[in-house]
Amino acid sequence: MFSLNFDFLDEPIKLEGFTELVIENRTVFTKVVQALYEYSDDENYIQIFNEDYQALKTNELMLVNDVLGFDINSPTTLKLVYQDIIRQINDKPEVKSKIESYLNQAIQIIKDELVEFEIDLVSDEILLTEALKSLGVKIEIVSDTIFERFFEIIQVFKYLKAKELLVVINAGVYFSKSEIAAIAEYTELQNMNMLMINSAKYEGVKSRYVLDEDFVIMHEHMV
Repeated sequence: MFSLNFDFLDEPIKLEGFTELVIENRTVFTKVVQALYEYSDDENYIQIFNEDYQALKTNELMLVNDVLGFDINSPTTLKLVYQDIIRQINDKPEVKSKIESYLNQAIQIIKDELVEFEIDLVSDEILLTEALKSLGVKIEIVSDTIFERFFEIIQVFKYLKAKELLVVINAGVYFSKSEIAAIAEYTELQNMNMLMINSAKYEGVKSRYVLDEDFVIMHEHMV
């Protein structure tokens, strides 16, 4: 569980499971989003910390500013995926040995071909990470709707064990009441921590925090 605190909050907001925060004042909304975009461990304007008051690390935060434009196969994400693949390969000595043998054969063939050129050429060793990149290993995207795409993002977050908190900005505008309810329910069942920050209220949640235009924070519970 994490807590979120920034200007205008009387006390930190608890972030456990699915949490929605509606910020109706445009200036404050923009400032909070900007602070999250530039988030660092020693952030002054916005603080996110765990039960031991330890700040959420930069690499533990996954921020989705735009559901449609979010790159699931970003270099940062693929780097973490490749690390997991390599870790899995390292646990299988026979497989690792076979892969290294094939890579060495490929390197030698290429080096032999370089000798035929009229100018001197050299080559570097091929690392397993580079081989995965060359093979185009990436996360498969099969979504047909925005709702399905959002669930793909959630699945990626769930897979990336280094990530502790998923924050999505203004995603509520894309989803129906039943879809938001499904997102909230799935998040709770998977014991994930997701903060959805919206600039307006949308139906589908059981409760939400609202910071209104007068900078009054309310915790609303829907029947």
